[in-house]
Amino acid sequence: MSPFLFFFLLTDITSNNDAITQKMVVVWGRTESLSSCVAQPDTWILCVETCFKTESCVMAVLDNTETCYTCAFNESMPNVQQTMKEDKVKVAFKVKVDESLVDKCPAGENPPTFDGVMAEGDASTTTPDGKIQNYTIAYTGTGWKFLVFCKLEKLAYKETRPTIDWCLTLGLTIDANISYSQTSPLCQKYNLEFSGVASADELKGIVYQIKYYKAQESLPSLNVFVDAQRTTECQATPTTEKCMSIEGFNTVDKSVQNLDGYQFMTDASAGATIGKQCMVMVGDGVNDGKFDFVECQSNFPFPIWGVLCASITFEILEHAGDNIDSIFLSAAGGGFAPSVAFLIGNLRPDIGITWENQNKVQSRLKDMKTKV
Repeated sequence: MSPFLFFFLLTDITSNNDAITQKMVVVWGRTESLSSCVAQPDTWILCVETCFKTESCVMAVLDNTETCYTCAFNESMPNVQQTMKEDKVKVAFKVKVDESLVDKCPAGENPPTFDGVMAEGDASTTTPDGKIQNYTIAYTGTGWKFLVFCKLEKLAYKETRPTIDWCLTLGLTIDANISYSQTSPLCQKYNLEFSGVASADELKGIVYQIKYYKAQESLPSLNVFVDAQRTTECQATPTTEKCMSIEGFNTVDKSVQNLDGYQFMTDASAGATIGKQCMVMVGDGVNDGKFDFVECQSNFPFPIWGVLCASITFEILEHAGDNIDSIFLSAAGGGFAPSVAFLIGNLRPDIGITWENQNKVQSRLKDMKTKV
């Protein structure tokens, strides 16, 4: 028998500038732990609203004393045991719903995993040092289990593009220039994709990363390749309307539809007649976040020690693997900068990668240093 379901039609929550439709789904259930939860003085209804309106809150819990708790996202969310109405304990899950259900209630057995379909939620924060906090909820037969699949703090930037949640991160090759031809294979090596910039909001997040890592590594500048190489046609006619648009460039990241997120040092035709066909984001402390063009393989006017990589949020965890070899921690967290530091920071509780055993991680990273 399916537990009785309540459904609250609350105001849509937003992430960055793009609306993410989320709702609170209430079921009869109890959590295995309240260690990440805080007791609230409010009624159950107001407590659920508080969770809904708090970015980092994942669920609200009502215990058998009628005390309500709001539970924040963490790396090891507790399981939830399914109960019956007679037990008088409830759990409200924050989950995403399809846009078609904005004004409707989903239907099915064992909500929020209606008819066995895994639910997704987003508890990301939008402060300057915000965290990417996405999760799924699966039905186990006797309750629900959380899977945390993206937890990034300061190390990457998440943007909701029209059809995907996109995690952007800088790959750094400190003390070694990288050529444009090495960029895409390098991202692919870590199951990431060479990325462009889809919006001004994404640009702000990337500039934040650049400034952060310049400070961490005491770098006077940090310039990175982005996904855009001028087409052969547009090398000859760079100022045509087509060539001044995204169509004038060969790209890997097809979700970038235009150049609206790019602020050029001059314009999109710069350097075409003198062999400068590859786009780079400048991070010199004066023009941070502006774009210019350089030759693709060598003769750079400044060091280029980075590349912009990204992945669909869920894929970062899916490809992370189950061993230390595939976990890359940042210099900020561990005090060690490998020559290629993909600053992803997925702390996987299921394989015991914690700050307490970071020496083991650092040792493995030293063995894995990549020559670029």
